Amino acid sequence: MKTQLCVVWILTITLAIGQVKSKETLKENIPTLDQMKIEPVNFGYSFKLHSKVLHDERTIMVSLPDDYEKSTKRYPVFYMVDAQWNFKGTTQSIQALSSNNVIPQMIYIAIHTGDNREYDLLPTRNDQSKTGGGADTLIRFIKEELIPFVEKNYRTSAFRILSGASYGGVFVMHTFLTEPKLFNAYLSASPSMWWDYRVMLKRTEDFLLTNPNLQNYLYIAVANEGLGMGVNALANLLTNNSPKGLKWKFDQYPEEIHNTVSYKGTYDGLKFVFSEWLSEPVNFEMKGDLVSSKDTVIAKVNSYSKIVRYTLDGSEPTVNSLLYEKPFVFTKPVILKITPFYGYGIPGNCDSLIVNYLPVLTPEIGISDLKNGLKYFYYEGDWDKLPDYRMLTPVKTGTTNSFTMNERLKDNNFGMRYTGYIDIQKDNVYSFYLSSDDGSRLLIGDTLVVNNDGLHDVGEKKGKIYLKKGYHRMAVLFFQKGGGFAISLEYESSDIPKQKVPGSALLYSEK
Repeated sequence: MKTQLCVVWILTITLAIGQVKSKETLKENIPTLDQMKIEPVNFGYSFKLHSKVLHDERTIMVSLPDDYEKSTKRYPVFYMVDAQWNFKGTTQSIQALSSNNVIPQMIYIAIHTGDNREYDLLPTRNDQSKTGGGADTLIRFIKEELIPFVEKNYRTSAFRILSGASYGGVFVMHTFLTEPKLFNAYLSASPSMWWDYRVMLKRTEDFLLTNPNLQNYLYIAVANEGLGMGVNALANLLTNNSPKGLKWKFDQYPEEIHNTVSYKGTYDGLKFVFSEWLSEPVNFEMKGDLVSSKDTVIAKVNSYSKIVRYTLDGSEPTVNSLLYEKPFVFTKPVILKITPFYGYGIPGNCDSLIVNYLPVLTPEIGISDLKNGLKYFYYEGDWDKLPDYRMLTPVKTGTTNSFTMNERLKDNNFGMRYTGYIDIQKDNVYSFYLSSDDGSRLLIGDTLVVNNDGLHDVGEKKGKIYLKKGYHRMAVLFFQKGGGFAISLEYESSDIPKQKVPGSALLYSEK
């Protein structure tokens, strides 16, 4: 028994020593920060804008939508004061909501107030505290210098929001009272309505009674600060005197403090302002194609919004653009752009319809020795978009009767080029549907019919072309980077329902 106990003890000690060594080895394998590549996480950038109105330079912070550089879209602009405190949190609120299509993507412009904030943000001069009185000058700076600068340098839509908290909330209310048309929406979090013996409450009451035709959004919020802030009194004024056209909301946050209400108020305020907005684009229904000057295209627009505006010159529609009322009839090429509007001029997502003459292709002549199938050329490489396969040497070549890509030698980082002819039995307009994961293209003759290039999951793109009866040279290009992969080709015409291009219509010549 003693011997057995001794053995158990020795084994226990041995295991413990092994565990210590194992932990030490594991710790040694943990990398240190100086061994790693560290990259900053950017929220935006800042610059100093010289102001003739303020006789000073003012720091401006900017956060752009994630897709800004890759798109041509125009965006609403969200302006906010006290950038030194609010920039990061507000950027996160906007991105969290917009990335989930709760609100649209928008440009965020934050104004640094710094040591001048009590003067800049308050509308009246208080003799006792000897501060305040600069709000009108700051409004002039925003109206005459900042907004023109932003609209010159960024792609903006005509929908603007102003937001602020505490003294910044007073500034928002003062701007609403003096310049109601400068911004479409006003967000005021815990505004210090007690300022200067509650002068802003009296001004608000007078304004509401003398402006019955307001068409704005107004959102106010208050933290657990009690009735002394005067925000509840402001809400009572709005309850009793608000014009019918003013869309407003009041939220109370008993679990928030004065320094956290801005984040919560911005988040919920944006949800309120854009509660009528939808991310769904318009939908086009088309009949007809332009093949010659005798043809007609009829385009009908379907939208969730009752207000849809359009342009025919390629520019993005605004609230002043022509109102869509009935289907379009086109007899010549045109670029139609459509934007739905919600609530008081909130732009939805713009969509485009390009109506153009379809290419008319004649068949190849002098072709012989045709066999069913296509030639394939297999390549290997790491690409994010289709390369020029003509400049590359294929790893493998042969013929195939399908697009299953069984000829590949691996599942990632490869490409395929299929060439041959498509047999067209009748002169007609043909729609081709190319679906792939990752990128692909369809060329008939030398004409690009469908472009489905780039890194993406399985997605379908469509193209139209007028083909005359006969054999037409064609090529299908494809590349795969990582993940799943697939490719398929379908077509349809007035005589053929949408279906996969049959193998009997795909041919190659051994010559």
